[in-house]
Amino acid sequence: MNIKTIAGIKCRINILLLFGCVILICPLIKVDAQQIPVYSQYTFSPFVLNPAAAGAEGFTTITLTNRNQWVGIEGAPRTYSASVQARIMKLSHQRKSVSVRRRPQPLFRSGRVGIGLNVSNFHVGLINQSEAQFTFAYHIISYNGSQISMGTSLGFLEYKINTNNLKLTDMDDDPIYNNRILLFIPDANIGIYYSDHNKYLGLSILHLLQASVRFGVHEDENFNIFRQYYLIGGYKYNLNTQNVLESSFYLKSSEQLNPQLETSLRCIHDSRFWIGLGYRSGLTFIGSTGVCISKFYFGYAFDYSPKGLLNYSYGSHEVILAYKLGNNIRRYRYLDRY
Repeated sequence: MNIKTIAGIKCRINILLLFGCVILICPLIKVDAQQIPVYSQYTFSPFVLNPAAAGAEGFTTITLTNRNQWVGIEGAPRTYSASVQARIMKLSHQRKSVSVRRRPQPLFRSGRVGIGLNVSNFHVGLINQSEAQFTFAYHIISYNGSQISMGTSLGFLEYKINTNNLKLTDMDDDPIYNNRILLFIPDANIGIYYSDHNKYLGLSILHLLQASVRFGVHEDENFNIFRQYYLIGGYKYNLNTQNVLESSFYLKSSEQLNPQLETSLRCIHDSRFWIGLGYRSGLTFIGSTGVCISKFYFGYAFDYSPKGLLNYSYGSHEVILAYKLGNNIRRYRYLDRY
Protein backbone atom coordinates (compact mmCIF):
# COMPACT_ATOMS: atom_id res chain seq x y z
CA MET A 1 0.00 0.00 0.00
CA ASN A 2 1.61 3.25 -1.15
CA ILE A 3 1.61 6.64 0.58
CA LYS A 4 -1.04 8.08 -1.74
CA THR A 5 -3.48 5.27 -0.92
CA ILE A 6 -2.90 5.67 2.82
CA ALA A 7 -3.50 9.42 2.57
CA GLY A 8 -6.74 8.78 0.69
CA ILE A 9 -7.99 6.36 3.34
CA LYS A 10 -7.15 8.82 6.13
CA CYS A 11 -9.02 11.57 4.29
CA ARG A 12 -12.15 9.39 4.01
CA ILE A 13 -11.94 8.47 7.70
CA ASN A 14 -11.62 12.13 8.71
CA ILE A 15 -14.67 13.07 6.65
CA LEU A 16 -16.77 10.30 8.20
CA LEU A 17 -15.58 11.14 11.73
CA LEU A 18 -16.41 14.81 11.22
CA PHE A 19 -19.86 13.91 9.93
CA GLY A 20 -20.44 11.55 12.86
CA CYS A 21 -19.37 14.11 15.45
CA VAL A 22 -21.69 16.72 13.99
CA ILE A 23 -24.57 14.22 14.08
CA LEU A 24 -23.96 13.71 17.81
CA ILE A 25 -23.78 17.44 18.50
CA CYS A 26 -26.88 18.40 16.49
CA PRO A 27 -29.53 17.15 18.97
CA LEU A 28 -27.91 19.23 21.75
CA ILE A 29 -28.41 22.51 19.93
CA LYS A 30 -31.48 24.51 20.77
CA VAL A 31 -33.97 25.28 17.99
CA ASP A 32 -36.03 28.47 18.12
CA ALA A 33 -38.82 30.04 16.10
CA GLN A 34 -38.14 30.53 12.40
CA GLN A 35 -37.78 34.15 11.29
CA ILE A 36 -36.11 33.79 7.87
CA PRO A 37 -36.27 31.16 5.11
CA VAL A 38 -34.51 27.81 5.51
CA TYR A 39 -32.78 26.16 2.53
CA SER A 40 -31.91 22.46 2.46
CA GLN A 41 -29.85 22.69 -0.75
CA TYR A 42 -27.58 25.54 0.32
CA THR A 43 -24.55 23.71 -1.16
CA PHE A 44 -26.11 24.15 -4.57
CA SER A 45 -26.02 27.94 -4.26
CA PRO A 46 -24.04 29.34 -1.28
CA PHE A 47 -24.88 32.78 -2.66
CA VAL A 48 -28.25 32.73 -0.83
CA LEU A 49 -26.41 32.56 2.52
CA ASN A 50 -23.26 34.55 1.77
CA PRO A 51 -23.07 37.57 -0.58
CA ALA A 52 -19.32 37.06 -1.05
CA ALA A 53 -20.07 33.88 -3.03
CA ALA A 54 -21.54 35.92 -5.91
CA GLY A 55 -19.52 34.99 -8.99
CA ALA A 56 -17.03 32.92 -6.96
CA GLU A 57 -17.33 29.92 -9.31
CA GLY A 58 -16.92 32.06 -12.42
CA PHE A 59 -20.30 31.03 -13.83
CA THR A 60 -23.33 33.10 -14.68
CA THR A 61 -26.06 31.29 -12.75
CA ILE A 62 -29.82 31.77 -12.70
CA THR A 63 -31.57 29.91 -9.87
CA LEU A 64 -35.25 29.40 -9.02
CA THR A 65 -36.28 27.86 -5.68
CA ASN A 66 -39.65 26.72 -4.37
CA ARG A 67 -39.86 25.41 -0.81
CA ASN A 68 -43.01 24.21 0.95
CA GLN A 69 -42.29 23.59 4.61
CA TRP A 70 -44.38 21.34 6.89
CA VAL A 71 -46.86 20.38 4.19
CA GLY A 72 -50.30 19.69 5.67
CA ILE A 73 -50.16 22.42 8.33
CA GLU A 74 -52.21 25.54 7.66
CA GLY A 75 -50.11 28.69 7.52
CA ALA A 76 -46.82 26.77 7.30
CA PRO A 77 -43.79 28.61 5.83
CA ARG A 78 -43.45 28.81 2.04
CA THR A 79 -40.50 30.29 0.21
CA TYR A 80 -40.17 31.40 -3.40
CA SER A 81 -36.89 32.87 -4.59
CA ALA A 82 -35.11 33.83 -7.80
CA SER A 83 -31.48 34.85 -8.08
CA VAL A 84 -28.87 35.62 -10.70
CA GLN A 85 -25.14 35.94 -10.11
CA ALA A 86 -22.21 36.43 -12.45
CA ARG A 87 -18.50 37.12 -12.70
CA ILE A 88 -17.74 40.31 -14.60
CA MET A 89 -15.86 39.72 -17.88
CA LYS A 90 -12.11 40.04 -17.97
CA LEU A 91 -11.71 40.48 -21.73
CA SER A 92 -14.51 40.66 -24.26
CA HIS A 93 -14.55 37.92 -26.92
CA GLN A 94 -15.06 40.75 -29.44
CA ARG A 95 -11.76 42.39 -28.57
CA LYS A 96 -10.16 41.45 -31.91
CA SER A 97 -12.65 43.61 -33.78
CA VAL A 98 -11.92 46.71 -31.68
CA SER A 99 -9.95 49.41 -33.45
CA VAL A 100 -6.33 49.83 -32.37
CA ARG A 101 -6.87 53.57 -31.98
CA ARG A 102 -9.64 53.00 -29.46
CA ARG A 103 -8.54 51.18 -26.34
CA PRO A 104 -11.16 49.22 -24.40
CA GLN A 105 -12.25 50.65 -21.08
CA PRO A 106 -10.37 49.15 -18.08
CA LEU A 107 -13.45 49.17 -15.83
CA PHE A 108 -14.17 45.69 -14.40
CA ARG A 109 -11.72 44.05 -16.81
CA SER A 110 -9.73 42.37 -14.07
CA GLY A 111 -12.21 39.50 -13.75
CA ARG A 112 -12.31 39.90 -10.00
CA VAL A 113 -15.76 41.44 -9.59
CA GLY A 114 -18.93 39.47 -8.97
CA ILE A 115 -22.47 40.81 -8.95
CA GLY A 116 -25.80 39.29 -8.00
CA LEU A 117 -29.49 39.93 -7.53
CA ASN A 118 -31.73 37.95 -5.21
CA VAL A 119 -35.52 38.32 -4.92
CA SER A 120 -37.53 36.18 -2.51
CA ASN A 121 -40.91 35.86 -0.85
CA PHE A 122 -41.33 34.17 2.54
CA HIS A 123 -44.89 33.49 3.62
CA VAL A 124 -45.79 32.22 7.09
CA GLY A 125 -49.20 32.51 8.71
CA LEU A 126 -50.72 35.92 7.97
CA ILE A 127 -47.36 37.58 7.30
CA ASN A 128 -45.73 37.98 3.88
CA GLN A 129 -42.05 38.92 3.85
CA SER A 130 -40.61 39.98 0.48
CA GLU A 131 -36.96 40.78 -0.06
CA ALA A 132 -34.83 42.23 -2.85
CA GLN A 133 -31.03 42.42 -2.58
CA PHE A 134 -28.34 43.63 -4.98
CA THR A 135 -24.90 42.15 -4.32
CA PHE A 136 -21.36 43.30 -5.07
CA ALA A 137 -18.42 40.96 -4.45
CA TYR A 138 -14.68 41.23 -4.98
CA HIS A 139 -12.46 38.15 -5.44
CA ILE A 140 -8.73 38.07 -4.63
CA ILE A 141 -7.00 35.20 -6.43
CA SER A 142 -3.84 33.71 -4.90
CA TYR A 143 -0.90 32.05 -6.61
CA ASN A 144 -2.06 28.51 -5.74
CA GLY A 145 -5.47 28.89 -7.43
CA SER A 146 -7.55 29.60 -4.31
CA GLN A 147 -9.42 32.82 -3.77
CA ILE A 148 -10.70 34.98 -0.94
CA SER A 149 -13.95 36.82 -1.63
CA MET A 150 -15.63 39.72 0.13
CA GLY A 151 -19.17 40.83 -0.60
CA THR A 152 -22.01 43.02 0.53
CA SER A 153 -25.72 43.20 -0.32
CA LEU A 154 -28.00 46.20 -0.12
CA GLY A 155 -31.76 46.13 -0.54
CA PHE A 156 -35.04 46.26 1.28
CA LEU A 157 -37.58 44.11 3.08
CA GLU A 158 -41.34 44.39 2.67
CA TYR A 159 -43.71 43.14 5.37
CA LYS A 160 -47.41 42.75 4.78
CA ILE A 161 -50.23 41.38 6.92
CA ASN A 162 -53.07 39.59 5.17
CA THR A 163 -56.05 41.18 6.91
CA ASN A 164 -58.54 39.22 4.81
CA ASN A 165 -58.11 36.23 7.12
CA LEU A 166 -58.17 38.22 10.35
CA LYS A 167 -61.17 37.66 12.61
CA LEU A 168 -61.39 40.57 15.05
CA THR A 169 -64.14 41.39 17.51
CA ASP A 170 -63.62 45.16 17.21
CA MET A 171 -61.78 46.26 14.07
CA ASP A 172 -62.26 49.96 14.86
CA ASP A 173 -60.05 49.81 17.95
CA ASP A 174 -57.52 47.18 16.84
CA PRO A 175 -54.03 48.75 16.60
CA ILE A 176 -52.81 46.35 13.90
CA TYR A 177 -55.83 46.60 11.63
CA ASN A 178 -55.91 50.39 11.72
CA ASN A 179 -52.18 51.09 11.49
CA ARG A 180 -49.47 50.20 9.04
CA ILE A 181 -49.92 46.76 7.51
CA LEU A 182 -47.51 47.29 4.59
CA LEU A 183 -43.96 48.30 5.48
CA PHE A 184 -40.70 48.81 3.59
CA ILE A 185 -37.43 48.78 5.54
CA PRO A 186 -33.78 48.89 4.39
CA ASP A 187 -31.58 45.84 4.75
CA ALA A 188 -27.93 44.86 4.28
CA ASN A 189 -25.75 41.72 4.36
CA ILE A 190 -21.98 41.22 4.45
CA GLY A 191 -19.75 38.18 4.06
CA ILE A 192 -16.30 36.72 3.48
CA TYR A 193 -15.72 33.51 1.54
CA TYR A 194 -12.71 31.27 0.86
CA SER A 195 -12.78 28.73 -1.97
CA ASP A 196 -10.62 26.58 -4.19
CA HIS A 197 -11.18 23.57 -6.45
CA ASN A 198 -12.28 21.20 -3.67
CA LYS A 199 -13.31 23.17 -0.56
CA TYR A 200 -14.95 26.35 0.65
CA LEU A 201 -15.54 28.17 3.93
CA GLY A 202 -17.58 31.30 4.49
CA LEU A 203 -18.81 33.60 7.25
CA SER A 204 -21.69 36.02 6.72
CA ILE A 205 -24.02 38.31 8.63
CA LEU A 206 -27.53 38.75 7.27
CA HIS A 207 -29.96 41.54 8.25
CA LEU A 208 -27.02 43.62 9.41
CA LEU A 209 -29.14 46.71 10.16
CA GLN A 210 -31.36 44.72 12.57
CA ALA A 211 -34.36 46.89 11.76
CA SER A 212 -37.44 47.09 13.94
CA VAL A 213 -40.96 46.73 12.53
CA ARG A 214 -43.93 48.16 14.42
CA PHE A 215 -47.36 47.00 13.27
CA GLY A 216 -49.23 48.53 16.17
CA VAL A 217 -48.94 51.55 18.46
CA HIS A 218 -47.67 49.85 21.60
CA GLU A 219 -44.01 49.33 22.38
CA ASP A 220 -44.44 45.63 23.17
CA GLU A 221 -45.82 45.00 19.68
CA ASN A 222 -42.51 45.74 17.98
CA PHE A 223 -41.10 43.04 15.78
CA ASN A 224 -37.31 42.96 15.61
CA ILE A 225 -35.43 41.44 12.68
CA PHE A 226 -32.44 39.92 14.41
CA ARG A 227 -29.07 39.60 12.77
CA GLN A 228 -28.33 36.12 11.48
CA TYR A 229 -24.79 34.72 11.53
CA TYR A 230 -23.87 31.93 9.11
CA LEU A 231 -20.77 29.76 9.02
CA ILE A 232 -20.77 27.44 6.00
CA GLY A 233 -18.17 25.01 4.71
CA GLY A 234 -17.68 22.07 2.41
CA TYR A 235 -15.08 19.65 1.09
CA LYS A 236 -15.02 17.51 -2.06
CA TYR A 237 -13.08 14.27 -2.24
CA ASN A 238 -12.54 12.37 -5.49
CA LEU A 239 -13.42 8.74 -4.88
CA ASN A 240 -12.43 7.85 -8.44
CA THR A 241 -12.57 9.38 -11.92
CA GLN A 242 -16.40 9.50 -11.95
CA ASN A 243 -17.53 9.78 -8.33
CA VAL A 244 -17.06 12.66 -5.90
CA LEU A 245 -18.00 12.69 -2.22
CA GLU A 246 -18.95 16.12 -0.85
CA SER A 247 -19.36 16.84 2.85
CA SER A 248 -20.80 20.16 3.98
CA PHE A 249 -22.23 21.99 6.97
CA TYR A 250 -23.72 25.27 8.06
CA LEU A 251 -24.02 26.77 11.51
CA LYS A 252 -26.61 29.51 11.98
CA SER A 253 -27.25 31.71 14.99
CA SER A 254 -29.08 34.96 15.71
CA GLU A 255 -28.42 37.76 18.16
CA GLN A 256 -30.37 35.71 20.71
CA LEU A 257 -27.75 32.93 20.51
CA ASN A 258 -30.11 30.17 19.34
CA PRO A 259 -27.79 28.14 17.07
CA GLN A 260 -28.92 25.66 14.45
CA LEU A 261 -26.55 23.20 12.80
CA GLU A 262 -26.97 21.21 9.60
CA THR A 263 -24.60 18.73 8.02
CA SER A 264 -24.82 16.64 4.86
CA LEU A 265 -23.03 14.15 2.63
CA ARG A 266 -23.58 14.10 -1.11
CA CYS A 267 -22.28 11.66 -3.73
CA ILE A 268 -21.91 13.10 -7.24
CA HIS A 269 -21.59 10.74 -10.22
CA ASP A 270 -20.10 11.89 -13.51
CA SER A 271 -20.86 15.54 -12.58
CA ARG A 272 -24.47 14.87 -13.69
CA PHE A 273 -26.24 12.89 -10.96
CA TRP A 274 -26.18 13.26 -7.21
CA ILE A 275 -27.83 11.90 -4.10
CA GLY A 276 -27.35 13.05 -0.54
CA LEU A 277 -28.33 12.69 3.10
CA GLY A 278 -28.33 15.35 5.78
CA TYR A 279 -29.30 16.11 9.34
CA ARG A 280 -30.49 19.37 10.91
CA SER A 281 -30.61 20.05 14.63
CA GLY A 282 -34.09 19.53 16.00
CA LEU A 283 -34.24 15.92 14.74
CA THR A 284 -34.77 16.66 11.05
CA PHE A 285 -33.49 14.26 8.38
CA ILE A 286 -32.91 15.46 4.82
CA GLY A 287 -32.73 13.49 1.58
CA SER A 288 -31.75 15.12 -1.70
CA THR A 289 -31.23 14.14 -5.30
CA GLY A 290 -30.69 15.85 -8.63
CA VAL A 291 -29.62 15.67 -12.23
CA CYS A 292 -27.79 17.91 -14.70
CA ILE A 293 -28.99 18.00 -18.32
CA SER A 294 -26.80 20.16 -20.52
CA LYS A 295 -26.61 23.48 -18.62
CA PHE A 296 -29.82 22.87 -16.62
CA TYR A 297 -29.69 21.61 -13.03
CA PHE A 298 -32.69 20.07 -11.26
CA GLY A 299 -32.56 19.46 -7.51
CA TYR A 300 -35.07 18.09 -5.01
CA ALA A 301 -34.85 17.81 -1.22
CA PHE A 302 -37.23 16.27 1.31
CA ASP A 303 -37.12 17.10 5.03
CA TYR A 304 -38.60 14.65 7.49
CA SER A 305 -38.96 15.10 11.22
CA PRO A 306 -40.32 12.21 13.32
CA LYS A 307 -40.61 14.48 16.33
CA GLY A 308 -43.56 16.73 17.11
CA LEU A 309 -44.86 17.34 13.59
CA LEU A 310 -45.12 13.66 12.56
CA ASN A 311 -48.87 13.47 13.14
CA TYR A 312 -49.63 16.78 11.42
CA SER A 313 -47.18 17.24 8.56
CA TYR A 314 -46.11 15.43 5.39
CA GLY A 315 -42.60 16.82 5.57
CA SER A 316 -40.99 19.69 3.70
CA HIS A 317 -40.34 19.76 -0.04
CA GLU A 318 -37.80 21.92 -1.86
CA VAL A 319 -37.27 22.13 -5.62
CA ILE A 320 -34.44 23.99 -7.37
CA LEU A 321 -34.01 24.76 -11.06
CA ALA A 322 -30.77 26.41 -12.19
CA TYR A 323 -29.19 27.39 -15.48
CA LYS A 324 -25.42 27.88 -15.63
CA LEU A 325 -23.41 29.66 -18.31
CA GLY A 326 -19.66 29.86 -18.65
CA ASN A 327 -18.51 26.24 -18.46
CA ASN A 328 -17.33 26.31 -22.08
CA ILE A 329 -13.73 27.45 -21.63
CA ARG A 330 -13.14 28.15 -25.32
CA ARG A 331 -16.05 30.57 -25.44
CA TYR A 332 -15.60 32.07 -21.98
CA ARG A 333 -11.81 32.24 -21.75
CA TYR A 334 -12.08 35.94 -20.85
CA LEU A 335 -13.13 34.90 -17.34
CA ASP A 336 -10.36 35.02 -14.79
CA ARG A 337 -10.87 31.55 -13.30
CA TYR A 338 -8.99 29.85 -10.53
